[in-house]
Amino acid sequence: MRLNLITRIFRASITNERELYIYVASVTAVCVVVALAVDVANQLTFFIDWPSCFRSWTITATLVLCLAGPISRTIGKAHLELYRAKLLAEDLSRTDQLTGLPNRRALIEAASAARPEALALVIVDIDRFKRVNDTHGHLAGDAVIRAVGQMMTADLGAFGQVSRVGGEEFALLSSGAPAEALAAGLIAFRERVQSTPIVIGGLAVSVTISAGVAVTSEGETFDKLFSEADRALYAAKTSGRNRVRFSPAIQDVDGRGGDEREEVSASSFLRSA
Repeated sequence: MRLNLITRIFRASITNERELYIYVASVTAVCVVVALAVDVANQLTFFIDWPSCFRSWTITATLVLCLAGPISRTIGKAHLELYRAKLLAEDLSRTDQLTGLPNRRALIEAASAARPEALALVIVDIDRFKRVNDTHGHLAGDAVIRAVGQMMTADLGAFGQVSRVGGEEFALLSSGAPAEALAAGLIAFRERVQSTPIVIGGLAVSVTISAGVAVTSEGETFDKLFSEADRALYAAKTSGRNRVRFSPAIQDVDGRGGDEREEVSASSFLRSA
């Protein structure tokens, strides 16, 4: 009990207001007890009379309470603010500053915590994004990235974690989501991006996206899963863009795009998987 109290005082880890209150009360109580113990020993050693003893003990307790309370609270609040700053730093290290979405680090951590037997990874890339930057400037490019991230979160966020993994590339990590619903959601998201001009300073910018999809197999690592999804994305790019491809079968989910598109149902997507 005594060791726990001392540890609480000298190795304080304060994460909320309740722990701050406990810390202040503990430190103040210990200070009062120690000061009184010293004063009691002093008064009894050089005993004059009991009124003098009680007066001295009262003054000692009052002084210690007035000093130890505010000082321990200041120290405790410093611990609490340090903890909150640490949490904020950790949160920022997992957040993409442009879009506010989780970043690549957060994606990897989520994949490590997910059920590996029911994991799907979708990598989405904005088609010909360099052309947007070259034509309209980097501020317009940033606005396009934010808009696509918002649409992806709105359309696919229910299936899992949407992240920005770098540049104009996004990822969806889905654990246990129904495959038919995920396939239909991907098709709807691709079509929404294609049909929704992004207004930037009075100028409408139209973009499309390509996506690669992979699912885990037994014993497969996240690096392998990411590589398979990336291969599927590459296949979508090289076969004309504005489409979704599935890996490793590399089957078209939604045909060729545009007027020549031959829509494939979600059940066909499942058969290809």
